[in-house]
Amino acid sequence: MVQQSSDQQPNGDDPFQSPEMLELQRKMRRIALRSILVMVVGISSIIGILIYKSVTKKESASEAAAPVGAVTHSLNAGESIREMRIENGTVYLLVDGKGMTSVLEISKKNGSISRRIEFIPQVE
Repeated sequence: MVQQSSDQQPNGDDPFQSPEMLELQRKMRRIALRSILVMVVGISSIIGILIYKSVTKKESASEAAAPVGAVTHSLNAGESIREMRIENGTVYLLVDGKGMTSVLEISKKNGSISRRIEFIPQVE
């Protein structure tokens, strides 16, 4: 003999087993499964990007600074390098000399000066 709980009706009509409730449960399961799949795809793409960035070739500071020595002979007499910055395969030199400051943009690939910008000091 099976004892029934007081929550269930004796005639077997369980409100959680109605067709509408079962359909709602199926919809909720599908929504939960889709959101989990979207989350897994998003997390795996982020992990993939991190792995790709870590595996791709990175330039070391010594490799990026290599062309600077080759272009120092193209500085004018009396000019000296105050600062050097390397960004995206381009070397930027801040050069002082003869009462003005210049910025040299040097291509890392061929080591040639691609642009020279001179700043003339303002008279106060």
